Amino acid sequence: MSKVSGKMKFWSKGFIISFIFLVLNTLLIVLLIINRIFFSIPWIDSLYTFLRPWLLRIFYNYTIVVYAGTFIGYALLLIIYVFGYNLAKVKHMTGSIIYVFSLLGFVFVTFIASHYAYFSILFNQDLTLNTRLMLFILFLPITFALGLFLFLVNTDFLIFFKDLVKARKIWKKKRPEFEIEVKGKITNINIDTEEHIFTPVPMLIIAQYLQSKGYSVSWFVRGAFNHLISLIITYLTGWPRARNILFRFTGMKIGKNCHISQKAIPDPILPELIEFEEGSGCGIGVKLLTHNAMNIQHGSFSFGPIKICKNARIGAYSVVLPGVIVGEGSIIGANSLVSEDIPPFSIAFGSPAKVVRELTEDEKKLVSKEY
Repeated sequence: MSKVSGKMKFWSKGFIISFIFLVLNTLLIVLLIINRIFFSIPWIDSLYTFLRPWLLRIFYNYTIVVYAGTFIGYALLLIIYVFGYNLAKVKHMTGSIIYVFSLLGFVFVTFIASHYAYFSILFNQDLTLNTRLMLFILFLPITFALGLFLFLVNTDFLIFFKDLVKARKIWKKKRPEFEIEVKGKITNINIDTEEHIFTPVPMLIIAQYLQSKGYSVSWFVRGAFNHLISLIITYLTGWPRARNILFRFTGMKIGKNCHISQKAIPDPILPELIEFEEGSGCGIGVKLLTHNAMNIQHGSFSFGPIKICKNARIGAYSVVLPGVIVGEGSIIGANSLVSEDIPPFSIAFGSPAKVVRELTEDEKKLVSKEY
């Protein structure tokens, strides 16, 4: 409950700050329109006369300087990110601190640059006043949404960065031991620690092992990005082929003629372990989990691949756990928990999902139809 309330508090702070920004901008627009079109407001005129020379310098005369500085800032941050990312392959803690710092810088510079560009609209002397007001109003909701998003992301990276810096001494002097345990298709990383698995030191140990297996060094940060992509796919894309392309971008393996329905949620941490073979698919709201950190042992992290074989189908709102193979042509009933392999050409449902019968020969021909 504390985590949920903390998240809600985190969101409410971001929303309140962005909402105040929205209200102040709306009030400014209303006052400017009233002052210019309906009747003069003396204090608005006085304030504008006093501030206009300074604001023109900042938001019009120096725009080239600001945008050039922004470009140079992005270039430097990109160099820092590449350096930190590659350093993390050898020195995990130092490299992680450096590349997370660069990501924090990216978000901060983008926040400042976007709001600077927004306010520059009002002082662009190459446009008429009516055009400036129209553009200012038009971009107000966009700037509000972008500001809220950047504030939340910046807070995320800032807290992550601070936690990494605090954990340096533990990483150098009291780094816990760990062991790798492979059980079938599931790999367990068991860390001898009293900390929660998603704190910097255990997380970097996991990253170190995943890197040795060819996964991203910044898998945790990349997981946040993958989660964002999943939200975009869930709420903004309706065409199945478009969703497939975006899911492939996160690392999922998706064959031809696959149908992944709306609100399907792939694992954001390790989507590379999910495979849909040709003709397979899943219904609305299906969750595909390739990792598990909710084990009996505090410091245990496990992961395993998920394979949906050719022409297999997963019913709506089902959950597929790590290490599961759904056999060719099999059908999983809606709202099932798939925790074990399902043999080919079977019908299974329930929690946990159990095979209720095999497909008949006629059904096998239908389910194996080529498109």
